[in-house]
Amino acid sequence: MNKSGSGTITAHRKVGQSTTLNRKYVKRPDLKESREKVAEEYYAEQLARRRARAEEINRRNAERLAEKQRATKAAPVAAIRVRKTTSAPAAPVARPTASELKEAAIKKALKTIEKDQPAETEKELKASPKFGVGRILLALGCATVSVFAIAYLININMPEFSLRVAAMQTGIEPTYPNYIPAGYSQNSVSAEGEKISISFKHNNGNAFDLSEEKSSWDSTTLLNNYIKPEFGENYSTIREHGLTVYIAPTAAAWVNGGIAYKITFGENSLTKNQIISLATSL
Repeated sequence: MNKSGSGTITAHRKVGQSTTLNRKYVKRPDLKESREKVAEEYYAEQLARRRARAEEINRRNAERLAEKQRATKAAPVAAIRVRKTTSAPAAPVARPTASELKEAAIKKALKTIEKDQPAETEKELKASPKFGVGRILLALGCATVSVFAIAYLININMPEFSLRVAAMQTGIEPTYPNYIPAGYSQNSVSAEGEKISISFKHNNGNAFDLSEEKSSWDSTTLLNNYIKPEFGENYSTIREHGLTVYIAPTAAAWVNGGIAYKITFGENSLTKNQIISLATSL
């Protein structure tokens, strides 16, 4: 403080440094960082809305399910008589908990919203074609073919089947000729005692019978006991493949393996070659 001649006191203040912020030292705001922050807040808000929407959908579904269960329990149940069985009870089915159902519903709703796609609808079931006339004709055709096939198989196996039945009745094991003269087919099979007879008939009306009978005879005994008493000396002897076959005008006979085979036929119904072929095919 200084004193002047006028007596006036003058005070001098020391000027200090200004505390006002200098703008050139103030940091400018980062626009990129601000945009990212706004975007994050926006996405967070959208996600919160989606979650809230999903929870609302799940809550409504749960309420509808609970209402449906209450209605089911309240409905009257008809009495059912249950029969007691010895079978083991079925294993209990594991059902998801309420929290699992809620979580699954939220995930499903979020996935649907994020993809912005409509929910898939159930596929329509194709109507089955009507059973028309074509199918009926096809079924009838198949049935007809089946009937003819069965008849054909029965016809083929009938001789063997008939012989099996005769074998059970007589106790002997008969054989069926592998050779049958042209035009002939089996007519019938009969059994009597220890003898089996098979008759064959021709398209022109001719026929012959083949009999098989247990016997202890040999070729000589057969000749003396059957051929000569019946036909005298009117017969021929043919030896073929170890067999001795005696052929008379209306009969033929031979012995093989303990079985006496005899063929009776009308005149000129069979030739000698046909008789020999029959004998060697048995």
